[in-house]
Amino acid sequence: MDDGVKAIGEREIGMEKNRRSSFRNRISAGMLLLLAAACMAVVPRLSGHAIHRAAGKRSTAAAFTAKPTPARLARGRYLVETVASCFDCHSPHEYVNGQWFGKPGMKGAGQVFPPGFVQLPPGAEIVASNITPDRQTGIGSWTDAQIEQAIRHGIGKGGRPLFDMMPYSGYRYLTTEDVKSIIVYLRSLPPVHNALPRTKMPFPIHVNMNSTPPLPLAKNAPGDVRHGWYLVHMAGCADCHTQIMPGGVRRESMLLAGGMDFHGPFGNAVSLNITPSASGIGSWTEAMFVRTLQTGRVKGTGRKLSPIMPYASFMHMKPSDLRAIYSYLRTVPPVSHK
Repeated sequence: MDDGVKAIGEREIGMEKNRRSSFRNRISAGMLLLLAAACMAVVPRLSGHAIHRAAGKRSTAAAFTAKPTPARLARGRYLVETVASCFDCHSPHEYVNGQWFGKPGMKGAGQVFPPGFVQLPPGAEIVASNITPDRQTGIGSWTDAQIEQAIRHGIGKGGRPLFDMMPYSGYRYLTTEDVKSIIVYLRSLPPVHNALPRTKMPFPIHVNMNSTPPLPLAKNAPGDVRHGWYLVHMAGCADCHTQIMPGGVRRESMLLAGGMDFHGPFGNAVSLNITPSASGIGSWTEAMFVRTLQTGRVKGTGRKLSPIMPYASFMHMKPSDLRAIYSYLRTVPPVSHK
């Protein structure tokens, strides 16, 4: 038994054993980001305290290994391609007729973000690294423990701190089994040789520089709400749906209340308030919420979501996972903000 599973506790260990058998029957496909359509897996329903304990553990090179299994491969595909939508950032795209399309043969090969895409200081350049198993330019020479450190703790190979556009502050809540599944899937990708520069910022980068505020979770929250809380962390909802103040710090009082600006070939877009307020999604039904993420259009109005919103990945999530996200969002403090 590895350290991460020990940290989860005896109750979660029992859940883990049950989940392993369910993975053989229910597998899915998903996004860390593009369309996928493989089989469906179950996202673990862990208590907030258990996940916090698991997140606090750091694995050592000797302790952390991700042995490939069919169940982990399927689970990792689902998480990477839908919930976490990794390829939205870690693959170069072309914008054609209002949609993003990944460049053929470059899945997971990384990219330099176009200037002006997100709010950055002058001279900054954000690079999403090559996460294919290419040994020279990707993660092929990384150990499983080094990849885990990057995903959950924001520490690259050799101890290099990662810029926190990589949402490790949310990924640190991932269970050890889910991280192993992600690693197994990433190692299954075709290696792509694509040398990229490193991220450049006009100031030193350090870990947890501008972490997203913690998402609230009631101690007595029911299982579907806890499940949604877990998924919201993994999907990085707060990263885009929480305003950033000057200096890069997110406004905790505006958690999930939207208002973040994005600029690109799609024009200008502002993230939606997804708190249960009247100016947010307070009037949305569960069916409306699920249908909107499955189609990319707001049910009832037909308004099309901006392509900066990764609905192209979320539409392949299990409906039960989307309902869990809705259940959790109904519990966050409502914020009046348009």
